[in-house]
Amino acid sequence: MRRLPVTGGLLVGSAVLSLVGYAVLGTRFGWPAVLDEPGTVALDRFAAAEQWVRAGFYVFLLSSLLLVPGAVALQDGLTRGQTAARALTAFGVLGAFAQMLGWVRWPLAVPGLAERWSDPAASEAERAATAAAYDVLNGYAGGALGEHLGWLLQGVWAVGVALFVLRAQGLPRWFARLGVLLAGVWAVLVPVATAFDLPTLELWALNVYTAWYLWLLALGVLLVVRPVAPAPEAAAVSG
Repeated sequence: MRRLPVTGGLLVGSAVLSLVGYAVLGTRFGWPAVLDEPGTVALDRFAAAEQWVRAGFYVFLLSSLLLVPGAVALQDGLTRGQTAARALTAFGVLGAFAQMLGWVRWPLAVPGLAERWSDPAASEAERAATAAAYDVLNGYAGGALGEHLGWLLQGVWAVGVALFVLRAQGLPRWFARLGVLLAGVWAVLVPVATAFDLPTLELWALNVYTAWYLWLLALGVLLVVRPVAPAPEAAAVSG
């Protein structure tokens, strides 16, 4: 039995940064509702609060980045390196990278589009092309990569994390079951909302995702303050 302060710290850091980013972008940019707006609206909103928006998405970027070592460290601390555990961790790492590819467009690509959109010398045709370029970028980097692929990959990992917690010694079983429930609901809501284009269901998926991040924050705290160990029976299972 041992404490995992580094692992817990990575999870706490990722969760706290995600909540900070959500607060900044929600109050300054109207996120996530603004993601459904066309470029003709979103680029004006971005230009009006550019520094806050860039800062908020850098925070999101760092939050997802911390999940990469956090996922690997969690597997090392709560499992005995079985093939299934490594595969689930790969989902978490790939999900974090997919999210980062979505976040990074805001501080790097969108500022240039916003500048061209706001240029007084730009013609109507140039402004229309700029708005169209934003819509394509938002649909691919945001919708396809970050929101859908990233969420789906991370959803599989989230279920795996809850199973790691359920099998580990020293962590409450009710807490693990709550993690399974949150991750399972979120993993179902995302593809259903995407397949049938249901914005209200997407909002519910985001709310469940936020609740799961609070669960991840609590898990990080538990790993710092409580000694844990992999399930004894896992020792007999080969990879």
